[in-house]
Amino acid sequence: MKIRLALLVSALLLGSLPAWAEAPKGEPILILDISSYTAGAAFVTPTRQGFDLAEAEINVQGGVLGRPIHFDHVDDTGNPEEAITRLQQHLLQDHPVLFTGCNLANIELAFSSYAKQNKVLEISGCSNSDTAMWQSGHATMFRGTGPMVYSFNRMIAERAATKGKLKWATINQNYAWGRENLAAYKENLAAFQPNASWVAEYWTPIGKIDAGSVVNAILRSGAEAVYTSMWGKDLVQFVREAKKRGLSDHVLIVSDNMGRPEFMEQMGSEIPEGVVTNGTLPLESPVTPSMKAFAEKYGATYHQSVRYTALQAYLTATVIAEALRQAGTTETEKLVRTLNGMKFDSLYGPLTLRAIDHVPDNGVWVGETAIKDGKPVIVNAEYKDGKNYFPPDSYILTLRKP
Repeated sequence: MKIRLALLVSALLLGSLPAWAEAPKGEPILILDISSYTAGAAFVTPTRQGFDLAEAEINVQGGVLGRPIHFDHVDDTGNPEEAITRLQQHLLQDHPVLFTGCNLANIELAFSSYAKQNKVLEISGCSNSDTAMWQSGHATMFRGTGPMVYSFNRMIAERAATKGKLKWATINQNYAWGRENLAAYKENLAAFQPNASWVAEYWTPIGKIDAGSVVNAILRSGAEAVYTSMWGKDLVQFVREAKKRGLSDHVLIVSDNMGRPEFMEQMGSEIPEGVVTNGTLPLESPVTPSMKAFAEKYGATYHQSVRYTALQAYLTATVIAEALRQAGTTETEKLVRTLNGMKFDSLYGPLTLRAIDHVPDNGVWVGETAIKDGKPVIVNAEYKDGKNYFPPDSYILTLRKP
């Protein structure tokens, strides 16, 4: 019944119902998706949509290894200890082939440690912690999507450096995501603009920003530009205070989250213009015809523009399915060998899952915010090929433990 229901959902998502006789048979290949569905709802909710859409396509096309695939969605609660408890319970009770998910950075680090200790295969579904892949990287930890925090900060630093701003301030959420993003941005800005300096640095607990005070402090600092990796309501409050107090009129803002459609749609015409940011632009600027088809299908199914984490989840599902096909088995050791250096076709075109750090080499868009017909858009967008934005192998080898 569970398999039949999953296939029915697949058919409904794709708008066609295959004959049951043609459906994949046998026990489903179970993949545990344990994500920050409550603590990180602003960026994780679309993750399920990406996994579900991929599951639907895979099963309607015959499944994997002649069996249906099923992503079982579980909330990690946002607390590392409780997240590990839930992970253990589902691994012991349900025996999934592997686990995935899009998590807060501290949860991703905790899961990676657990996977290493217990020799469990993890293919993370979003790019939240470089430490998980480099300093703490190990044999059974992979990522189903790129680019790295280092890489997309290098992309936006490259664009920001062309603006010629030398005095910088920063405001970030005080946990692993905020710290890793700022470190990556500082390092890469220095590479493109070595005479830049940092005049002010502010940190806020998640969900507790005193936005007015932070904006006033940045104005007093004399900064010409401000970098932030904040997301969710903290970013919303910061943007509103930045406009209200004139910061966005006089200071360049650089944000790796402001260009995401869910944020832009929420802010509408309130969003500042000229913010250097990452974008999610598969319809306006698709890398491949299959990416355009995915964006159209996603819009028709969920009645919204493509969310970045949905794109990441879909790519991760692609990696998982392709690894199973190429390995010809669900055995962990064979899957690990297959994943190392695996080449595969994707929405981004041909990609490689790099053997050195277990990360795919896809890229992302970089552009600037603008208002067009009263609505926020990304302009001057350029797709940055991920292959060109990794650090040298020697850099990674000095960080990555055996």
